[in-house]
Amino acid sequence: MKNKKLVCFYLLINTFLFFNNSIAQLPVRNEPHHKIVLENDYVRILDVHINEHDTTLTHIHAAASVMVFLSNSTIGTQIIAEKPVINDVKAGATSYAAYDEKPIKHRVWNQGKSPFHVMDIELVKQKPANDSCALINEDGIKFQWSKKLVCVYNIDISSGKQYNVLKSNCAHLLIDVSGMIATASSGSVHTIKAGNFLFFPPQNDIQIASNTKENANCVLLELK
Repeated sequence: MKNKKLVCFYLLINTFLFFNNSIAQLPVRNEPHHKIVLENDYVRILDVHINEHDTTLTHIHAAASVMVFLSNSTIGTQIIAEKPVINDVKAGATSYAAYDEKPIKHRVWNQGKSPFHVMDIELVKQKPANDSCALINEDGIKFQWSKKLVCVYNIDISSGKQYNVLKSNCAHLLIDVSGMIATASSGSVHTIKAGNFLFFPPQNDIQIASNTKENANCVLLELK
């Protein structure tokens, strides 16, 4: 009888350890709060929503990533075996993480009183095109920072003002932070609202404007 109980105990422990190890090895794309909304030759976009007082499972990041924050939030993060870190983030802020060089395992939770929204944009190309494009030099399109595969810009879109991105060898990703935005490219017209995005392949002229009498704000990624 004792042997049977001992066997059951060890089976339970092994099951727990197996489950715990499986969770610890969870790729970010399989974490339930991270939803893949676009995947192509340039990016894999993970749209992340975490409700107040909710926490993600422990997951792994292993690709170079651009974070575009879409809410004003207080969040906590904890890398495995390290102390938790609490940060305030602002809508429209961006950051870069070289997870391709140094993967991490962590969990994230919402310590604020409203939903947390961020886009985790994984850069899936291994290297930029040989004839990578020049920096955008358009009045009102503000350069933020640049890495090997991406340049990031911010655009405050005044009512009645149009901003132009000339065609180039780069693809572009437009993310609406606030307001309604209208775009035109290759004869197609689209309207997006805060929290949504549009992807433009290379060799596309892009016109960007506010779709209402109110100002808008967006983040533009130039993908090399």
